[in-house]
Amino acid sequence: MGVGQQHSSGHPHALVADGFAWFLNVSSAVTIVFVNKVLMDPRKGYAFTYACTLSAIHFLTAAGCITLAQMTGFVEKARLPWKATLYFSIIAVISIASLNLSLLVNPVGLYQVAKLLVIPFVCCVEAIGYGRRFNTATLLSIATVVVGVAVVTVNDLGSGSTSLLGILIAGVSVVGSGMQQILCGAMQREYKLQSHQLLAATAPVQGGILLVSGPFIDAAVSGNWIGGYALTTPAVAVLVLSCAISVGVNVSQFMCLGRFSAVTFQVIGHTKTILVLLISWLALGENMSTKKLLGMAVAVLGMIAYGYFVNGPAPSIKARSSKAGASHDGAAAAAAENLEAGSGAAGGVGAKHNGD
Repeated sequence: MGVGQQHSSGHPHALVADGFAWFLNVSSAVTIVFVNKVLMDPRKGYAFTYACTLSAIHFLTAAGCITLAQMTGFVEKARLPWKATLYFSIIAVISIASLNLSLLVNPVGLYQVAKLLVIPFVCCVEAIGYGRRFNTATLLSIATVVVGVAVVTVNDLGSGSTSLLGILIAGVSVVGSGMQQILCGAMQREYKLQSHQLLAATAPVQGGILLVSGPFIDAAVSGNWIGGYALTTPAVAVLVLSCAISVGVNVSQFMCLGRFSAVTFQVIGHTKTILVLLISWLALGENMSTKKLLGMAVAVLGMIAYGYFVNGPAPSIKARSSKAGASHDGAAAAAAENLEAGSGAAGGVGAKHNGD
């Protein structure tokens, strides 16, 4: 089934396949956040404080899997001009490296909630750069997201759970992820690529860039050089598990692209966000004050409202035409998630937000 087609069959086998795709995507995207956190956490985990190097390993794993799929004919090859490949790869590297660095230095709750700011950032870029206009309800929902994230940020900064460096890195991840999603949609349209083709063309370059630059960035942030890390069998097992789950994120996203509408992507994204926030509180024992809980709730509700007002309940013929474009943007955002499999992060360009 091609990218952009919505799966509408009510056949039992089709429903089972849809359910499996939904479950695999949600479970893998949520799980990878906590597996990476356990791997990198210097206090409660295995102290693999090399977030950029971890991203490089993920991308090289993805590149290897895609190369194998191309050799077997399962995935068709696609070529991009080298300038476009390099430009996209640099933006994507900034996005993914900063996301994993944010996960390293920030609480999972702040890391996750901060990613909700990707949608407001993208909307600002579209409004300023492309003249896009938003109705009052959409603007209010975006403002609600910003207020909720601000409450969580101020709470964690005041409690000592994070630092100005952590907030700065989270900010860079928002800008990088937003620019990657915009560029992802533009490149898919310009070069008529599906998400897996874009990933196939850029993953080796991104992996190479991070493999060369990652250790130096990691050393600057964590103060540790990767050559001094003492590998243990459990740490290697968790690292391998992280790579395997990153492949699962990619596979599940490809499965979802041809099956679900932009509205369904919204639901999937909100499910991931809520699960990550709940697990970070219940399983990791992260500090959850009333103020922080309220800020998270406000941010998530704002994002749900944004999805509702953008997609609308009963579109006219003109709106349906607009929604076709929104579905394409949802596909572009899903492609961005494939390229962010190292952290399980993603968002949406005007169509959906995957709050993972």
